[in-house]
Amino acid sequence: MFTKFCLLTCLLLSVWTGALAQDKTGAPRAILARPPQTGSEPMLLLGPKNRPYTELLVHTTKLDYYDCNGIVAPWFRELVVAEMNYFAELVDLPFVKGDACVVSIGTEKSLTPGRINIHLYVNQQRLTACVRNEQCPVFRSISLIPKDKVLYRSYFLSDMSRKLISQQCVTDKGKLHEDTTCYTVP
Repeated sequence: MFTKFCLLTCLLLSVWTGALAQDKTGAPRAILARPPQTGSEPMLLLGPKNRPYTELLVHTTKLDYYDCNGIVAPWFRELVVAEMNYFAELVDLPFVKGDACVVSIGTEKSLTPGRINIHLYVNQQRLTACVRNEQCPVFRSISLIPKDKVLYRSYFLSDMSRKLISQQCVTDKGKLHEDTTCYTVP
């Protein structure tokens, strides 16, 4: 009986001290996030030919950029931000809040015309530097990949100063395929 009590006490102390250590690093945001998996509105609000109803933010030769507001449903943005922060935590990148967010759509001159991506940044200054000035030392995007009649989410994170590239695929059912893009997942 005394042995069980000691084991239980040790277990509780290790969990408690682990929780305190995580509070100092901010890690629980990724671990404890419980984002919605669905919502009353569609993931993306798009019009004919999968074009947003909102105004164009920036046009480049290969991509058209739009603000996420009015396109990405709040529940879906919360989901992709939580997933992105989980992947960022794995590779020691700062978390994002989801307020610095743009949607890009590949133009006819893109390698993948019509492909929809969601880009997340740590703040508005990083968003502007990347989208308008093409200075993106740290980059996070989610490509929405159609598979049959569902969408997979292909996450891409990079930090050029560390020569870091991380790719993850999440299926429509939430199954994670690590270290790969959704193009290689059946």
